[in-house]
Amino acid sequence: MSLKYKLFVVFHNQLVLEYYDKSLINDYVFVNVNPNNPHIAEYKDFNIINQYELKKFHSLGKWYTESEVIYNVYKNPYLYEDLDYIGFLQYDIVSTPLRKNLIDPILAEHNHINFEPHLFQDDYTQNILMDIRFPNQLTGKGVNCYDAIIDDYNKYYHNCFTKDILYDKQINLCSSFVLSKGLFVEMMQFISGVIESGKLNKFDVNHNYRIQGGFLERYYAVWLVLKETQPYILKLIHLYEESNQQNKSLKLRIIQAMKRILR
Repeated sequence: MSLKYKLFVVFHNQLVLEYYDKSLINDYVFVNVNPNNPHIAEYKDFNIINQYELKKFHSLGKWYTESEVIYNVYKNPYLYEDLDYIGFLQYDIVSTPLRKNLIDPILAEHNHINFEPHLFQDDYTQNILMDIRFPNQLTGKGVNCYDAIIDDYNKYYHNCFTKDILYDKQINLCSSFVLSKGLFVEMMQFISGVIESGKLNKFDVNHNYRIQGGFLERYYAVWLVLKETQPYILKLIHLYEESNQQNKSLKLRIIQAMKRILR
């Protein structure tokens, strides 16, 4: 029996269509978050949805980054109720290596694909703060966001984990993954409570860092490790697009990225 899945790609400007192999084109859903995106008309042959037109759209604000889409997809189960797996990617991730004859066998054996693996200890030592004493400070000495996230996890699930269990683990960052539908729903039941509490808004009052999205990608990372999902690691290249000026040299970087992938 063939597995059914969709890969939701979050974008706000121009897509690089060379990133998406034709064998998966019917499995991609491109989610536009920008009501003024001038490029939408260029993608008539692709499965495009506008986030703000979903049946149940909840505006969180752009400082929630990709998690606004993940949350809104969760809140609109008609988008995934007939799926076995659901995935999320960002528009500036080189997804060219993904092909149906690669994804299908992986999903037959795994309930989680990690597209953005990072060592926990490397991210922990960035000292990203989640400390109410320093509400607008991104990094420094104080409550590390991971300690706060693990504490939230323990309170929700009545566990007593510490960061030590994560120390040598590869975590899944950048909100880029594929999960079985069951895992996705279970994770988002936890995450929705965090979002809807409004607590994340207390740590970046002026929205200087979009830290809500940064925290949430780490909430996913912690949850996926503590739930022992045993992911398949399929690292993709993330170009971290930040401006239209950068897009001018995008084609060159695609070629360079492809060369690195194929080495």
